[in-house]
Amino acid sequence: MELQLTKTKTIQLLAFFLCVAAFLALPRPAAAGGLFQQAGPSIFLGEVQSYGDDELKARYFDTFSEKLGAALADQGLAYTGSVDLTNEEGRHAATGAGGEAGDLSEIHMDAIVHGHQYDRGDTAAKLAHYADAVMGRGYFHDEERLKAWHGQPDATYALSPDKRRLAKAIADRHGAQYLLFINIKDVDVRLKHGIFASHTDRETKGKKMKSSLDYYLVNAATGRVYEHHFEDKKSAQLINFGLGKTGKGMAVDTLLGEVLEGQAQALAKDLAKRVKAGVK
Repeated sequence: MELQLTKTKTIQLLAFFLCVAAFLALPRPAAAGGLFQQAGPSIFLGEVQSYGDDELKARYFDTFSEKLGAALADQGLAYTGSVDLTNEEGRHAATGAGGEAGDLSEIHMDAIVHGHQYDRGDTAAKLAHYADAVMGRGYFHDEERLKAWHGQPDATYALSPDKRRLAKAIADRHGAQYLLFINIKDVDVRLKHGIFASHTDRETKGKKMKSSLDYYLVNAATGRVYEHHFEDKKSAQLINFGLGKTGKGMAVDTLLGEVLEGQAQALAKDLAKRVKAGVK
């Protein structure tokens, strides 16, 4: 009798543990909301700045940063941002100024000058001086070499050795696998009086807006960089769309917001593909 009871208890315990194991093996639901709860590689957004020859207002960077954060979340990318994300001193402060914001600015510039999009004739003075110091003036006069380099824009490339080490140290500090930098090079708005009061062709015809930016994704483990260029030109078609949507005139900032949101979404989609493929 006792032996029979022991066998019964053993079977019951075995059945209990099998049920627990089966429960633990079930797929868990994804955590709700929040950029920090997404799966996949972690991205540290280091700087959103303009290293073009025209200086932009800080609110453009802030607007884009907010829209980009939402777009990255929509793509399921885990991301954190620098405390001084838009770094207003980035295009002015001397190199070697110290502090993480200054270090991130130098890594950003290093990625730009080694990339396929860099044009010395259309850049901020600080970046031009940095390029001359790192690459040498002769590099930018070697037309054949530059033509060959610009002809392979999908190729990844390496940061300078010292910036490679710096990027890894910052990424390790923030628990990130990638560092991300955005260079909003140019925003050109051509609008009559800055606002439209009607739907008439006279008010909207020929009015245009252009925004041009590049992003740089740095693999912290290898120091390799992937870059991508975005340029968005909108004319009366978008303006009329905005007028129809709001039922009133469209302010410059509203139009700018429409363009920046489109660029943020396109960037996030391209970034998600690149992270999935990896930067090697």
